[in-house]
Amino acid sequence: MSRPRHLFGPNLSRVIDLVPPEMGRELIAAMRGADGPVVDLSGLAHDADRPALSEYLSGLDQEILEQMEAVSRQVVDLSDGKGATSLNTVVTRKMYNTDIESFEDQLDDLCRSIWVFVNFPDVFDDARSFHTARRYREHGKLYSAFEVADDVPREVTADEIDLDDLSERIRAALDLKAKTSATAIDLLETKTHPPSVMVAIRHGGALSSIQDHRDDGLRTTLYFRPANEAILIYTPSLRRLEVCATGYTVREKTSRTFAEAVLGQDLSKKPLAQWNYSLERFKKSFFLPLPDFDDVEILSAAVTEIEMRPGNWKRRVLLQVTADDDIEDFAERYMTTALAAARVSGFSRIKVVTTYRPRGAKDAKSETLALWVNSINASNVQNARDPNLRDLGTRLLAHWGVMEEQRLLRPEETSRHFESLLFLYDYPEDEVEGRILKAAGVDINRMQSAKLIARKGRQQIVLVEDDDDVIEAELETDERPADLSVTGEFGEDLGTVSASDHTVYLIDRVYLAEVVLDALRAELGARSASTETDHIASFGAVEIGEQRMPVYLVRSLASHPRPELLDLEFRRRHVGGPGLVLATGDTKIPYLGSYAVVQLRKVVTCGDEGLVLEPEALEQAWRLGQSLVTASDAPMIIRHDHSFSTLQVPGQPPFNVFGEKQAIMFERLIEASRSGVPDVRTGTLMQGMVSKSPMLLFSSTAWKEVKDHYLTQARPKSWRLGPASPDVI
Repeated sequence: MSRPRHLFGPNLSRVIDLVPPEMGRELIAAMRGADGPVVDLSGLAHDADRPALSEYLSGLDQEILEQMEAVSRQVVDLSDGKGATSLNTVVTRKMYNTDIESFEDQLDDLCRSIWVFVNFPDVFDDARSFHTARRYREHGKLYSAFEVADDVPREVTADEIDLDDLSERIRAALDLKAKTSATAIDLLETKTHPPSVMVAIRHGGALSSIQDHRDDGLRTTLYFRPANEAILIYTPSLRRLEVCATGYTVREKTSRTFAEAVLGQDLSKKPLAQWNYSLERFKKSFFLPLPDFDDVEILSAAVTEIEMRPGNWKRRVLLQVTADDDIEDFAERYMTTALAAARVSGFSRIKVVTTYRPRGAKDAKSETLALWVNSINASNVQNARDPNLRDLGTRLLAHWGVMEEQRLLRPEETSRHFESLLFLYDYPEDEVEGRILKAAGVDINRMQSAKLIARKGRQQIVLVEDDDDVIEAELETDERPADLSVTGEFGEDLGTVSASDHTVYLIDRVYLAEVVLDALRAELGARSASTETDHIASFGAVEIGEQRMPVYLVRSLASHPRPELLDLEFRRRHVGGPGLVLATGDTKIPYLGSYAVVQLRKVVTCGDEGLVLEPEALEQAWRLGQSLVTASDAPMIIRHDHSFSTLQVPGQPPFNVFGEKQAIMFERLIEASRSGVPDVRTGTLMQGMVSKSPMLLFSSTAWKEVKDHYLTQARPKSWRLGPASPDVI
């Protein structure tokens, strides 16, 4: 019986239903995996019609169908709307006229996409890169834009770029072991973008693996490196270098390398400039003070458009007025509720209209400059083709506090601020108050300018002491900008507090992890570093002393709501052998599973001279931790506090006990083991506890780790310490 057609993915179904069978067969034959063709078509007749093709594919494994769906998604993506436009753009730039004619002779856009995939895979990859870059540009995700120096070459074409040299430099900058490749294409002028050149850098990602089911029924592990990509677009007339990649560190290093290798910019004297945009200042007022520039006289400036996205990005509230209208008055009269909400959550877009004329030229006609900024860190100021207008717009936005240059942490700054970076990395929440950052010694302004944290707003309600009681109080704007008034439940004045202490900042978890992991990876000498879960990052196998072992980084260990889950996770990873866990914060836990836990602050030195991870201290800490894992020759339980203990059972890895009742139960089993009468009746073991069985003290997952390893049911209604033995039935 054939597989139901609905089990085909939507894109594979579209290919089967809409494309001529012979072209569908060509597409499937061109699909390649790590070991060759994805599908063996030897059993399919060459003249098979559409039903026969569908019937043949229905008999394939689900894993193969998923690979086919992924490829089908790529060809469909480049056949619809802007995807088809992207494919046409690249084809006309990369292929000869005769091939372009063959491309245009295909039945429709989907057939054209398949034809390029089958016959010109490199062109297809470039088209995908270009289409990806266009989407990143529009949505501002995984995207950064930099401004290059004034004296760099005004024109750069694809043919002028030494791709081999650029690939090797980027490979070295990213510290990649695998070879990288690069392709370049000239992009013609469009309605929205001037002429530019695109370079796609492709490289292998972190080593990954999947379990493969062999024909003999056994499993084997297949290792592979997923393909990663960085896409650069340089627009000479705008002096703008755009780069799209998943990691900010990759975007920054790739753009720097391109600027040095291709544009010849001396970054030590003129670093790349990147700008951050913020609409925070409009939460208070739409008034724009006029700056006093030496070369340009600003005659007027007014907000003419505000946009809000209440509750959902799909919803939009928009108010547009003329430059002569008071937009604040209109907003308060006609959209009071939406305005109040926006002044808490923020605006999504602001438009400003400015009139100006050259300084000293009173008879000169005034000109108008319209600027917009949106909440995804984008603005039209860098799109102005006139460099003088670009400069004026930049100065205006900077004067109003809407725009500031982003300053990445230099290597020496990463070392100097590393304790602060660890504090932010280890902090359990994604939002943190200013008073907490100050108490930890974090340089708030520097972390903001580096884009590691961003101001979100301020607290509205706080807890304060009033006559030996703790009550809720409301924070309100005070006459002094640096202070907030504290108002009690009944309107009473409770004094003032510092506004900066109650400002809430949002931590950029992804970028912060890149900075911390990249710094530690270099010090450990690890080949890669990757975030695996919200709390666990991996450096792979690392040489510690004379031994090579897996090394992990764990955050928020002390504040984790259920640390036993982390313990169970590392027990599952024990197949990799004994290893090391670096904890970013303070913790009393000496190990997770069989992995020794080392507090990172005790083995790292940071300062102006650089970040140093002491190898001797690291090895000593690991050996000390391993001694806890292997040294016990008698059962014992080590109490760390009322809720956390360590159970040592000879022949078993130490077990972390999280809970008072669990610890009491194991203490009773240890006492019985030492007395020579190891078996303890269930009633005696659980005396004084609500639970009537040891199993009820553990989660189902933890119980599987405990039963028959750390305690055994010797006989019905009786338990003993240690693993099951052959004489226990």
